[in-house]
Amino acid sequence: MQTQYINEMLDLPELKIKQILSIDADELHIEALPVDAKQCCPCCKSIEHVVRKGRNEPRIVRHLSVFEKQTYLHVPSIRMYCTRCEAGFVWAYEFVGPKQRYSRLFRSQTVEQALGSTAAHSARMQQTPASTVQRMHNEAVPVECERIYERVWEEAQETSGLVLGIDDFAIKKGHTYNTGIHNLKGETMLDLLPGRKLEELRAYSQEHPGFLLLNPKAVVMDLAQAYHTWIRECFPKAIRIADRFHVHGYVIESVQAVRKTVQNTLSPRAKAYLKANHRLLNPPAESLDEKSRERLETLLHYSPLLRGVWEWKEAFTTWYNCSPNLAIAQLGFERWCEQGDRIDHPAVQSTLKTMRNWKEEIVNYHQCRWTNATVEGRHNRIKAFQRRHYFTRNRSRYKAGILIECNRHRMFG
Repeated sequence: MQTQYINEMLDLPELKIKQILSIDADELHIEALPVDAKQCCPCCKSIEHVVRKGRNEPRIVRHLSVFEKQTYLHVPSIRMYCTRCEAGFVWAYEFVGPKQRYSRLFRSQTVEQALGSTAAHSARMQQTPASTVQRMHNEAVPVECERIYERVWEEAQETSGLVLGIDDFAIKKGHTYNTGIHNLKGETMLDLLPGRKLEELRAYSQEHPGFLLLNPKAVVMDLAQAYHTWIRECFPKAIRIADRFHVHGYVIESVQAVRKTVQNTLSPRAKAYLKANHRLLNPPAESLDEKSRERLETLLHYSPLLRGVWEWKEAFTTWYNCSPNLAIAQLGFERWCEQGDRIDHPAVQSTLKTMRNWKEEIVNYHQCRWTNATVEGRHNRIKAFQRRHYFTRNRSRYKAGILIECNRHRMFG
């Protein structure tokens, strides 16, 4: 086989191919030699007084696949001696670490595959022991996490008009939660802190003074009182915005509560039809296709109360989408609340009470139009990570894995 192009395929400028030792269905063995005749002494950094003192057994190094075959490089283990320092050393290759059997490029590719899936999947792809891939992964994660961590924080500190997103996600639903801090403008996750209670949030800001050095224009959160109190203490000048997704969820819950009330008053056939199609009440009418709209209209004919609360929900969506400025948004919010006051149902009245209590934060959306939509999508990625890694018990490794998972597409994209 011709070898003049294999050097380019291997992408190892320090080596030159001597010969193909063997090739079969799965493996390719190549003998390679260093391009240089000598190497600098690691002590005096000079090459003048270095001499060769023979060879040990050749090193066999696994490299990236060539021709879809597992590729092994046989490189000489050359003994060197510096007559000035009287120091002996062995030839050090740049493409592979000392005493390692896998090249740096191979390790990098294997770790990248494991970051996106699991060590077992990467091991099957590379036809390598899973324990070896797991060891490579564990060695690479802390280094990669530190690099990404420094980069995303530096980007956040330099961003003008910084907008932060704060939201929690469950480790064990109903028991244990983590809180994520996100740079919405830079589309990165800045940090992960345990818990979501006010004392845990305050402890984080005391232990991480770099967080207080940020100068966010706005912070987007749900309606958890702890988050708003914490952000008010840390960034008193920042605009606090109630996340649209969470706010709209309260209105949707009211619609479904009214639907359940109406459903119990219908005939068995109508009750079954309403229950089967209840999700049509949630999205905006304009997003539905023609058949879905016809089914929705059938549902609304069952009760004037159901139609009234659905129109109230549609008016809220219109208010969010069509308010041109803050002043008009404030007036529109009051009109929407008055529309809800005319609906005689406890779920609607309870929602209105919540909305009026958080009026300023809800209306602030029209002062700075940001939502935690990207954060919610990132939570799906975190949940997938937790399922793949079976809830890693090592806290530092768990945190590092999530930061890499949430930022690697942005950093490497």
